[in-house]
Amino acid sequence: MKPYRPAFDTVRMRDDMALRGWMMGDLARASSLSHWTVSKFLSGRCQTAKVAAKLAHALGFSTRRYLISAKRMEAVS
Repeated sequence: MKPYRPAFDTVRMRDDMALRGWMMGDLARASSLSHWTVSKFLSGRCQTAKVAAKLAHALGFSTRRYLISAKRMEAVS
């Protein structure tokens, strides 16, 4: 059995960004992360709980809002 690695709903995150009229650079500034880090996260190339927490906080939500459950991941695979 593979160890569970959290995945995050970047579509929802992008929707929340759009509601604020934010681009990636705006989210990067608000979260004190580099544009490169935000880009890697939103593309799914490098997602960590630490970055997710910073992005979620910058958007005014908890990390839990963007967390994709293990059951949902199984359904997609």
